[in-house]
Amino acid sequence: MSPKVLARVLYNNFDFPTESSILLHPAVLENYVRSGLIDESYPALVPSSDSCSVTGIVVRNVSQQQVDRLDEFEGDEYERRTVVVHDLENGEDIEAQCYIWVDDLKRLTGVDWDFEEFLQNRFKDWIEKEMKAIESCIP
Repeated sequence: MSPKVLARVLYNNFDFPTESSILLHPAVLENYVRSGLIDESYPALVPSSDSCSVTGIVVRNVSQQQVDRLDEFEGDEYERRTVVVHDLENGEDIEAQCYIWVDDLKRLTGVDWDFEEFLQNRFKDWIEKEMKAIESCIP
């Protein structure tokens, strides 16, 4: 998840507040792939037996309320599961919770989801949609 998307989910803002205790570390999850979804801009993380890996971030110091917000954001297409990731910042293998795709596998494109392509071509549309949602809540 993009740090800006994460900040939006956790703090209703696109940046982390200066007083945030959240720590982000780059990490690798082995034996999974991040697939595109048909007609969606977001990906699905699914197990793979092809020795694939997915690079992402480990988010530390998350409160239960923030976990609840993430659960709501991810919805019922995903299930939060415990996995082992390799934290690239400190070189350790650690247990982490990850949102794994549990919806219909027929929705997968079979093509790796490209984070850079999302940032360049789809992120702006997503932010504009989110800003409209924020503005609709302001009296």
